Amino acid sequence: MSEPPVQPLFASAVRAARKLQELGDPLPADAVTQLSKLESSSLSEADRRSQLEALLQPFVLVEVSIDEQGMALCAPGAAPPRLVQHGWRSFLVRVANPHRIEAELATFDGGTYAMIDHQSHSARIALHDTLTVVPRIKHAWLDTKLAAPGELSGLEVEYKVISLYARDDGVRSGGVMLVAADEHNHRSLSRSPLRIAGQRTGFKVREYGASFEFDCAPAREIQLDIREPDGRSCMAAITIQDGQGRSYPSKAMRLAPDMFFHEHVYRATGEVVRLPEGKYRVSAIRGPEYRTVVLDAEVGTETDSIPVTLDRWVDPASRGYYSGDPHIHAGGCSHYNVPSEGVTPETMIRHVRGEGLWLGSVLTWAPCYYHQKQFFSGESISPAADLEYPEMQAAQGMTWTPRPTDRDGESALRYDVEVSGFPSSHSGHVILLGLSDQDYPGTSLIEDWPSWNLPVMRWGKAQNALVGYAHCGLGLAVGTEELPNYVVPSFQSIGSNEIVVDVPLGAADFQCGAEFAPASELNIWYHLLSVGYRTLMLGETDYPCIYDEGPGVGRTYVRLTDPPSGPQAIEAWIAGLREKASYFGDGRSHVFDLAVDGDVGREHQLDAPGQVRVSATVAAWLPEQPPPPPAGRPAYSAPVGWHLERARIGTSRSVVVELVVNGFAVASQQVVADGTEQEIAFDVTVERSSWLALRILRSVHTQPVFLEVGGRPVRASRRSAQWLHDCVDQLWKAKSGFIRESERDAARQAYDEAQAVYLSRLEECEVD
Repeated sequence: MSEPPVQPLFASAVRAARKLQELGDPLPADAVTQLSKLESSSLSEADRRSQLEALLQPFVLVEVSIDEQGMALCAPGAAPPRLVQHGWRSFLVRVANPHRIEAELATFDGGTYAMIDHQSHSARIALHDTLTVVPRIKHAWLDTKLAAPGELSGLEVEYKVISLYARDDGVRSGGVMLVAADEHNHRSLSRSPLRIAGQRTGFKVREYGASFEFDCAPAREIQLDIREPDGRSCMAAITIQDGQGRSYPSKAMRLAPDMFFHEHVYRATGEVVRLPEGKYRVSAIRGPEYRTVVLDAEVGTETDSIPVTLDRWVDPASRGYYSGDPHIHAGGCSHYNVPSEGVTPETMIRHVRGEGLWLGSVLTWAPCYYHQKQFFSGESISPAADLEYPEMQAAQGMTWTPRPTDRDGESALRYDVEVSGFPSSHSGHVILLGLSDQDYPGTSLIEDWPSWNLPVMRWGKAQNALVGYAHCGLGLAVGTEELPNYVVPSFQSIGSNEIVVDVPLGAADFQCGAEFAPASELNIWYHLLSVGYRTLMLGETDYPCIYDEGPGVGRTYVRLTDPPSGPQAIEAWIAGLREKASYFGDGRSHVFDLAVDGDVGREHQLDAPGQVRVSATVAAWLPEQPPPPPAGRPAYSAPVGWHLERARIGTSRSVVVELVVNGFAVASQQVVADGTEQEIAFDVTVERSSWLALRILRSVHTQPVFLEVGGRPVRASRRSAQWLHDCVDQLWKAKSGFIRESERDAARQAYDEAQAVYLSRLEECEVD
């Protein structure tokens, strides 16, 4: 049998050499020179092949041999297995593929070497029973990844690049295993090794891996000196990446409070990260009220700290506006759910402080209900941001000591309930804020709760809680971005569904949004306002279910006389929501002191129709130029959900502030989003009792201000009243089948009562 052409082998070797160069572990200069000379040498192909293999042999960490079934047998190569603690080192992999199988070569994280499954909702597939089993965590010290592309091209011999991350220093035993996987479903061609391990006599995963005694050089403990512009210490989101964009500490090796789904970690002034010697890009931010600070840092033998001064562009609290995220979670979704404990208040307060929030409502819901409900106290809390399980985290390599900061007391948590995964969830997920009792009367299990929402809402309001609906836009898109629109939605999802019944019966206070398209989120709200209801709208994140970035992606700002603090912090914040000015959005734009004829109150009485002046102070910040398009895309793709970038006018730095009256934009003004406070004013004629608000679509929206003319209530639209009436019919069609038979008569009666109220208000409306 003739030897295959040598040119593809050289191409494979050259690609691997370039990848090592990119990863910061280049071949020695003389080896690169020899490789170049061999590639163009006049020697026979056999000699060139043998010399190439001899040249690269000292840099091969793993020799892989693939049999006719696609099983990859790994053996140690000649490269010294030297790693660095909390850092990556890259090596060559030589793949012998005599049967010329075409597949994807992949690292196998089967648990034998305590590897990590990046796709798991839990941070570790090795932790089957509990997160607090220290020995399993202690041995999960090594992570591996193949540099792309990992496809086997069908060559009999080719070279790949593998990178290894070590959590620990010193001499450690570990191994590397690779598999030839189906390119479409990423399973071993010869059956999953995990299945084989239990079915084929004598098969052990270790027999197919390469074992090593790794020598891991220690990393340096680097202190972060994080400061506000005024010098105060604080918590912030810190992202540390090397030249390859790899985040430190390794995402695969993280344990709460550091999340494996974040690029950043939350650190306070004086806290540390461990870094190997090298060059890093460090970025820091504390929520959208700050501009990202980016600096280059080089860690050497004398480096012991990295100073970071944050860049705040706006301070709503200085004007009496205090931020909160009414919807975050400590368990389920991206957090650990095997088991379903989630994380503790000590981790959640770190995330809330790191995003510059004054309040974070941690909502217990079905996936973690029975464990997380222990943290409910009926009061706001501001715990120390301690490590959750010191013994476990020490085994994981977390030896740093949490530090208090000057701003810790400005952030609080309040544990409450989201009715999600409960029998009534089909009617829309309910948020209950400020409960004094979290257990519905007569229930011991989730399954015992009512199968529709009205009884739950009334129970919450009896406790003086603020009750409303989460992620209001889910399932309410109708194929148009028109606001308001009169298309009846299908009510097939978990957004603001039963709100159309609960509001007219006095049982719902708000809905939450700032996550999806404005038309799907704001339409129901606009219609309710136009028939006179004082329903509130709040910005939320649903962290880490809808958004993983952190709490406060969507947030709500409430004007208060004093900062919300102490055990009754959320009660003060809720009282402000009910009575005072507030706005919601992405935190990149702000509307302060919305006033009518100089009065910042929410309710105004006008003796007769006439002109009023609407004024406010607006601040917004965008970078001077739009972000460049991502690699491979022809144009910039704006962020999803609410984001001020989506309000940018062309490539300018301007955005449009709109005055909304009874749901319709009646006037607008451009402002430059340069971070400065700018006064705006509109003169508008009020012909009848109305509501008005200011908005920058996709970024900020104020609560409504109500103007009653001649003592008449707001009844601004017959079409809105009819639309709400018709929505109740559609809601019954979509949801009644999920309501228990024993509760269905009461639900039908409530639906009928709601429709009767809408018909009554329709008759009272002055205009179509």
